Amino acid sequence: MKDLEFVGIGGAYALELGGNCAYIKDNEHLFLIDCCEDATKKLKHKGAFDGVNKITIAITHTHADHVAGIGTFVWYANFMLNIKPSIIINYDGFTKHISDLFKLLGIDEKYVDFVNQKDVIIDGCKVEMLPTKHTKRLKCFGIMFTKNNAKYYYTGDTSDIDFVAQLTKDTSVKKIYCEASRESYDVHIDYKQLKQIKCDKLVLMHFETEQLYEQAKKDGFNTAKL
Repeated sequence: MKDLEFVGIGGAYALELGGNCAYIKDNEHLFLIDCCEDATKKLKHKGAFDGVNKITIAITHTHADHVAGIGTFVWYANFMLNIKPSIIINYDGFTKHISDLFKLLGIDEKYVDFVNQKDVIIDGCKVEMLPTKHTKRLKCFGIMFTKNNAKYYYTGDTSDIDFVAQLTKDTSVKKIYCEASRESYDVHIDYKQLKQIKCDKLVLMHFETEQLYEQAKKDGFNTAKL
């Protein structure tokens, strides 16, 4: 699987790093993970839309820093790119959940399609949205990409350090994009916990502060790069 590219690697208020948002471009197919506030502008500047005729969006959860830019993105895709994005359905009721969000944003759901995760292939990988522990107020998911016998995991926002530790020992898992926070706050992974399971598979992202990002690099972690 290709490495994920990032337009932002920060947590909710790490303004210098931008909202956490990643993508893969597979020829004419753009696969977007979450959609931070200025994602559309940054993607355009990176050339991510060039030659694209298909867009799929995976939403890990609907906290504002992960979906604040979804309205602008959907409008830009439809009216500037002439592409109707597809949004992955990953649990019963998800379509209504996102439709309600779009109603609040003033966006007609005719501008998006909803697609079952079983029908999504990106860079030869199957995509599976796996429930994870974050906030009790929302359904939250990590993303497992599987290509032949190799797996690549994206945590989204999570507090499930045990699952991440388990993945580091699984030989089929080649890379883990994992969030990092100064403390767990019962909803995130504490950086101190990550230091205990440090390995080359881990690529840290969603840094709570710029200082934590710099510390992770100093400590020798692989980090998602802007």
